[in-house]
Amino acid sequence: NRIHSGGIHEVVLAGVHLGGYGSDTGSSLYELVQAVLERTRIPRIRLGSLEPWDLPENFWTLFDTPRLMPHLHLPMQSGADSVLRRMSRRCRSGEFLALMEEARKRVPELNVTTDIIVGFPGETEAEWRQTLDFVEAAGFGGIHIFAFSPRQGTKAATLPDPVPREVKRRRSEELHRVAARLKRQRMEARLGREVEVLVEGNPETVGKVLCWSGYTPDYQRIHFTGPAGLENSLVKVEAVGIGEETLEGRLLEGC
Repeated sequence: NRIHSGGIHEVVLAGVHLGGYGSDTGSSLYELVQAVLERTRIPRIRLGSLEPWDLPENFWTLFDTPRLMPHLHLPMQSGADSVLRRMSRRCRSGEFLALMEEARKRVPELNVTTDIIVGFPGETEAEWRQTLDFVEAAGFGGIHIFAFSPRQGTKAATLPDPVPREVKRRRSEELHRVAARLKRQRMEARLGREVEVLVEGNPETVGKVLCWSGYTPDYQRIHFTGPAGLENSLVKVEAVGIGEETLEGRLLEGC
C-alpha cells in the first residue's frame, strides 16, 4: 500500500524459488497472492518465474481477480521426456501440456513463456524433434533459448555425448524461427482489440511526435504515439499493427 500511494502501479512477486514460498512456515504462494490481492489496491500484480510442479492447489482461481496479470513464465527446459530425466527435471511433457489445457480453460488470456536449453548432452535428433513438437503443442508466447554450455562442478558437465557446437547452432536457429512465429500468432490475435497498457518512461521522439511503449496485461510490448506526460500511467490502446517484434497501437484514452 505504501508503494502504491507513492505512485507504483505494478509489482512483481519474485524469488529464487517462488513456488516454494511458505513451505517453512505453513503458508503457500496461493495464500501470499491472495493476501496481496485482498489487502492492497495496487492495479497490477505479476508473478516471477515458477517451476511447473510448484503451482499450488486452486492456483488458477487467483486469476478470477483481474489485477493478477495473465502471464506466467514456466521454465520447461526441454520437451523430450528422456532429456528431462537426464536433467533431473520433475515435470514431463505430457503433464505440462495437460497443465496448459487446464490453465487456458480457466484463464483464456493467459500467456505462457518458457526457457528451452538446446543441445543438452546426449540430445539426439529424435529428442530434438520431440522438443519442437512440444513447443508447437504448448503454443508458448515467448521462449528464452539457451545453448547448453558446461558449468564446472555440475553433474551435467560430466555427462557423455556432448552435442557439437554446429548442431547446437542449427537447432537454436530453428527454435528461434518457431518461437518468432508463435509469438507473432499471439500478437495477431490481439489486433483490433483494446488493451490496457502501463506506460513506461523515456519516450522516443520521432519528428514532433512522442512514441511511447509499455506492456499489456499478458506481457506483450506495444508502441503508440501520444502526448507528453503519459509515463507511469494506465491507458487504453487499440492494437492496430505488428512491428518487428512488438505490437503497434493507437492511444484511445487514459483510465
